[in-house]
This record gives sequence, structure tokens and C-alpha cells, in this order.
Amino acid sequence: MGKADKIILAIIALVALVSMGIFLLMWQNQTEGATALVSIDGEQIMELKLEQEEDRQIDLSEYGVEVVLEIKDHQIRFLSSDCPDHLCIGFGWIDHEPQSAVCMPNRVAISIVGE
Repeated sequence: MGKADKIILAIIALVALVSMGIFLLMWQNQTEGATALVSIDGEQIMELKLEQEEDRQIDLSEYGVEVVLEIKDHQIRFLSSDCPDHLCIGFGWIDHEPQSAVCMPNRVAISIVGE
């Protein structure tokens, strides 16, 4: 490997590192100020500022659906649902825009938006 090849390799590595740094900064900015919008049948029922939320469970049965959401470490997920396939639980944790999770049978949606 000649000197020119080493310089090209070093430039490629430098560009990759700078790109990764930019990506990490963008991701961090997306997570800060993230808000979870919870809706049932297209009607927004909650707006949760994840950065400010304490770890807790939210039972949506008062809205006529047997769904429980969980907030932990400034993330949100479907913890339980009475839907037949439980696909919504498989979405896992969401915490930054443009992530979302939906429980179709119960018509419950969680969308993450930034500030």
C-alpha cells in the first residue's frame, strides 16, 4: 500500500467519523424535547413531554380501551393490550421523532414529535 492509498484511507476514515458525530448530534437533538401524542380513534387524549415524565404506567381503560402504556427512562411503549395479536407490544420503546406505535384493534396510537 503506497503513501497515496494511506492518505485516501485516512480521509475516508475522517469523513466517516465526522458523519457519525453529526448523526449522533442530530439524534440527541431529536430526543430532547420529544413529546408523545396519544390518540384513540384519531382523537388526541394526551400529550406527554417525555423529558419531564416520571416512570409510570398509564391505564387507558377510562377511555374505553383495555390498554396500558408504560413510561420509563423518558421512553414510552405499549405494556399490555387486550387485542388478539399483541403486535403493539412488539413495537417496543419509542422516544424520538418520527417513531410511532399503533394498536389497531383498540384504535390507540402513540406518535413522537419534537419541539
